[in-house]
Amino acid sequence: MGAGPGSAATLHVAEELGRQRALAGESVDAALTIALRAFTKVGAALDPVVLGAVARGYAGSGPVTQDVRGAGTPLSSPVARLAALHRINQAATTTLDLATMLRTVVAVVRDTTAADSCSIFLYEPESATLTLRATVGLNQAAVGRVRLPLGTGITGQAAAERHLLVVPDARVHPAYLDYPLIGDRPYTSQVSVPLALRSPDRLVGVLNILTIERRDFEPDELTFLETAAGEIAIAIDNARLYSETDAQLRRRISQLGSLQQMSRAVASTLDLPEVLRLITRQAVELAQASAAEIYRQPRQTRQGLELLARHVASDPLDLDALHAEVVRVVDEAIESGVSLRRRLREGNVTWHVYAVPMLTGRRAVGAICVFDRDRPSEAQDVQGMLHAFSDAAAIAIENAELYEEAVRGMTRASTLLQEMHHRVRNNLQTVAALLSMQARRGPEADWADPLLEAVGRIRSIAVVHDLLSGSDLKETSLDSVARHLVDEVAANTLPPGAAIRLVVEPSDIRVSSRQATVLALLINEFVSNAVRHGVGPRGIGEVVVSARRLGNDALVTVRDDGVGLAPDFDPAVMAGLGLQIARTLVEVDLRGTLEIGPTGGQGTSVRVRFPVIMPPPAS
Repeated sequence: MGAGPGSAATLHVAEELGRQRALAGESVDAALTIALRAFTKVGAALDPVVLGAVARGYAGSGPVTQDVRGAGTPLSSPVARLAALHRINQAATTTLDLATMLRTVVAVVRDTTAADSCSIFLYEPESATLTLRATVGLNQAAVGRVRLPLGTGITGQAAAERHLLVVPDARVHPAYLDYPLIGDRPYTSQVSVPLALRSPDRLVGVLNILTIERRDFEPDELTFLETAAGEIAIAIDNARLYSETDAQLRRRISQLGSLQQMSRAVASTLDLPEVLRLITRQAVELAQASAAEIYRQPRQTRQGLELLARHVASDPLDLDALHAEVVRVVDEAIESGVSLRRRLREGNVTWHVYAVPMLTGRRAVGAICVFDRDRPSEAQDVQGMLHAFSDAAAIAIENAELYEEAVRGMTRASTLLQEMHHRVRNNLQTVAALLSMQARRGPEADWADPLLEAVGRIRSIAVVHDLLSGSDLKETSLDSVARHLVDEVAANTLPPGAAIRLVVEPSDIRVSSRQATVLALLINEFVSNAVRHGVGPRGIGEVVVSARRLGNDALVTVRDDGVGLAPDFDPAVMAGLGLQIARTLVEVDLRGTLEIGPTGGQGTSVRVRFPVIMPPPAS
């Protein structure tokens, strides 16, 4: 042959030999006999690997049902049993899809044993029952519907005893069970072979072989069936593990996606009642539980637990009746920082309560309790998901609590600030009124005009207080300050009967509270001067206040169409107290520049340029 026993070349030749014999219509025994003679020269004739290759090639060439079932004793020789075992093993390992594999195996076993029917019952430990999962020769409608308690019928007895049962006449056996839905009445003989794993010792199911005619199985055939049953049990267990692993992986991915969505939903609001409602509802959904509750540990004291929220899904559950016991479980979970599971009785119903502490980096916020009638079969998965969810829930609750505290603190601070502004404004008005009364006592005295100027300045500050106390105290618009001050000047400074028009042009420039106070003093000073000295002597005219942006600066202009400045006016030399105060405010407080000069025509223009701190409002 040119190759040693077991080599790749020898196995290829052996497999091809089996394939050719099958295509020639010869029996598997004939194919193996030819192989025995052909491989004697290379010492591979008795190598089971080589014989398996012949059987593999023979089985892979197409159906061999006619060859095997046509023989009177299909398992009569060792080579036939080897070929049959190979076919069964191949059928059991072709796919990891359990249903497909079981359908293939029962068909192959029925053919290789020359039986009339073959079925597989799988054992379900949770209910201690055997369920028909695949059959050839019985009623297909019974698949998945027929369940046998362990120990019931010949099948159940073989499973309970873990012992092969050979019953040549099944209907007279003491354990025979007449189950019309199965459709086994036409059959006479039955062999029930337990499908079990040796390590660990675990029952997988039962393999049933039925024949219409009475049949006495030979000891070698029964040994073969037990061997084949061991291979089938391993294949079924592998397929189950694969199916469970795949399902668990999909479920885990789904759970993680749900967890992400839940955590995002819980963190999407700072409204505490809404956060609590979302947490309880999502906890029930995540754990597939009947109900959920949230308990909070008070921030200032560790005494007493507060029930914050509750959500009941469907089952009738009197949570109030369990409240005292649940509180003890929650208190223990928070104290230990470890999740706890307890069984509680409510009437005749037992509830499983699972308390998960909600922990942040600083403290135990509280605990989530989920309630269910049955202990979850996937306890570890549920626990892990609840732990992850409880972490997000704890942070969400603490953020909502801090937000509530901040809102309450801001409300208190705002109330106090409003009261403070009210008192400051009243004090300023009182001082202005006292000075005004004093000025009216001696209107012709030299000190009257300075007093009236001081009254104007004090009232301008009061105007700013009024303006800021009704806003967020951080900023205001420049034209609002100007309008309020112009109204104040019009009410207190204009001479009786004067036809003087005061105008404030619109502006979008916003200034800080500090800038607003300084600008109030400046605008009051400049408008008052324009009224008294510019247009006042004529009793008619116009004073305009405007503001515009120059890059990062603001330019505020107060201009009038009055008598104008004296020809020899020099601001640096002739400045009085009011102008000195104005220049100091502009240069020191606003860090800007002050210019006083004639307008394009008749009148005076005062320009203040300073950097703007606040950005313009969005359009």
